Amino acid sequence: MRSILGGLLAVVGMMGCGGMEPMDEGSREGASPEVSAQALCDEQYIIKYYDKTYTSVLGSTVCECGQAPVFTGSLTLYPKKYTLGTCQ
Repeated sequence: MRSILGGLLAVVGMMGCGGMEPMDEGSREGASPEVSAQALCDEQYIIKYYDKTYTSVLGSTVCECGQAPVFTGSLTLYPKKYTLGTCQ
């Protein structure tokens, strides 16, 4: 219990002394809202994220040629990938 409390106090102390600074909107001046070419899909597929029994779909990732992947729902440790085709 003492080590947890001591760790929390150390983190709070560092934040108060400037050891950790929160990131504000102004500190991201060079960031671009556009999707980079590396994030675009080069094949078509759907990844479905299941519960541990693979009976319920909890989330998905859909990737279409030239588009950014679209994530919905929850990402879990139990994915299955369904390939829909390749891009030209």
